[in-house]
Parts: sequence; structure tokens; C-alpha cells
Amino acid sequence: MDNQDNINTITKLIGTDINNYTITKYISSGSFGDVFEAKNKRTGELVALKIPIKNDERDGQKSLIEEAAIYKKIMSRENGIAEMKIIKDNENDRKIIVMDLLGPSLESLLEKHKKIAMKTIVLLAVTMIDIIKHVHNHGYIHRDIKPDNFAIGYKDLNKLYCIDFGLSKRYLTKNNEHIPLVNTRKFVGTARYSSIASHRQKEQSRKDDLESIAYILVYLYKGRLPWMGIKHKDKKEKYRLIGEKKESTKEEDLCSGMSKEFVVFLKYVKNLDFNEKPHYSALKKMFMNLYKSRNYKNNNMEWYKE
Repeated sequence: MDNQDNINTITKLIGTDINNYTITKYISSGSFGDVFEAKNKRTGELVALKIPIKNDERDGQKSLIEEAAIYKKIMSRENGIAEMKIIKDNENDRKIIVMDLLGPSLESLLEKHKKIAMKTIVLLAVTMIDIIKHVHNHGYIHRDIKPDNFAIGYKDLNKLYCIDFGLSKRYLTKNNEHIPLVNTRKFVGTARYSSIASHRQKEQSRKDDLESIAYILVYLYKGRLPWMGIKHKDKKEKYRLIGEKKESTKEEDLCSGMSKEFVVFLKYVKNLDFNEKPHYSALKKMFMNLYKSRNYKNNNMEWYKE
């Protein structure tokens, strides 16, 4: 299915019913499915529906079911993972994810505000570390950490959620042993925010999710990253060039104009061993101390009172 076909399919779905839900608008496209806002015809509750993408390159239905299985194990509103359930769309013989409707993504908020205050960046650092710790504690790594995959609450604009586990993977075996380091993995994730190890086609682990968080924080504050202008007609070569730029960019240069804590954070996660457990509490404490040292008035993010 090409892009135009997908747009036509999305447009046709608006206003249609799936079981007890009426699709009201398109939200976004995830790793293996399109996400829509929908209304429960009985209760009037607004929810998000994730409908599998079907094309020659990927089996969206299979991937969506696998993603739902991960959600079931880690979902916790308190810990920044939306609640979900699977329903069967009898008319189209497919399964669909029904989940909490969330607010805009961090990418959308940056596009709207153009710049995000340092106060909010520090709060995001603390919250993201907490959320990814929760995911890791359940034996999973996300592998596609990016601003599009973090969203604030639909009503609670001060609450952050991590979404789209379509590329996630267990880093622990059934015996709770860490998976081995493999050096011949294909690239997984989003090149702009992926770790240096992923560019080297190495197996990812907990450290890689945290490295991606570091790049997100810089991007949200500065509005760009040094490798964003890199172009090449060959995707593999483009990814290789982006990886080279990441490796050659010093942490101090990447985080110029930001507090030293961001340099410390990036250096720390880049130097972690493949199977080493990150010291989440120390990282969180470092950013909380930074927050206190700046005498910020409250714990509200800058878009909280919009």
C-alpha cells in the first residue's frame, strides 16, 4: 500500500463504526498501525483505537497482537503506560487495540511552542527516567524512544505517557538472564534518536533507551540535533553517516548551553556495559537536585496552564 492509498483508507474510516465505537478523527500512525480517536456509543467516553496496517512489507495484525501482549504486562497509568484492551472487529475479521486517549505528543508540543523551557526539560528528564525504569523492570526495552512516542494526558496535561511498543523486545530470557550481545543486528528504531550501538548494528539493551532519552532532551530544548541535516539517497548509508556524526560529536558540544547534568547523563549511559543495570535513582536524583537548585516554583510543565 503506498502513501496515497493509506491516506484514502484513513479518510474512509472517519465516521464509521467498529463494534461499539464510532471513529471521530485520525491521530497518527505507529510502528504497525494507524491510531484514531473514537467515541464509545454507549458511554460517550473518548478512546484511542489502534488499527493494524496491512501491506506487503509487514504483518500489522501479528505485530499489533505482540504489542498488546507487552502492554498487558507493563500497563500502569501511575507509571506512564496507558491502559488498553483488545477487541475483535468481527466485520473485518481483525483485532484492534482500544486504549486511553492521550493528549499531544512531545513532538507536537515542540512544533506548537517552538521552544520548551529548561524547567520543563528537567521535569521531562525525571519523568522519562521513571517511565523507562518501569518498562525495564518488566524485562522489556522500548527500542524506539522519540518525541512522537511520549504524550501528555488528555485531561492531565502534567502527566507523561510512553506509547508505541511495536518495536519493543524482551532483554531478559525466560530464565531471567540478560540476552547476549549480537553484532549483526539490522537497524531498529528512529535514526535521529537511536543510540550509537544501534547504528553499529549491535543488539540493544537498557542503556540504549536511556541514550535516546538524552538525545530527546537536547532536541526538545534546542529544536534540532547536529545530524538532522544529513541526507543520502541510500537509507543504510544515511544511517551510517548519522551514526558517524553522533560518534564524532562531543557530549559538551551537543549539550552546549545546557546544564552540566545533561553532559554527565549522556556520558554515563554511553559508557554503560551492554548488560549493566543503569543507576536510575542516581540519575533521577541528579536532575531533581538540578531542579531544586534553580528554585522553580512548582512541578508544572510549561504547557500546564494553556
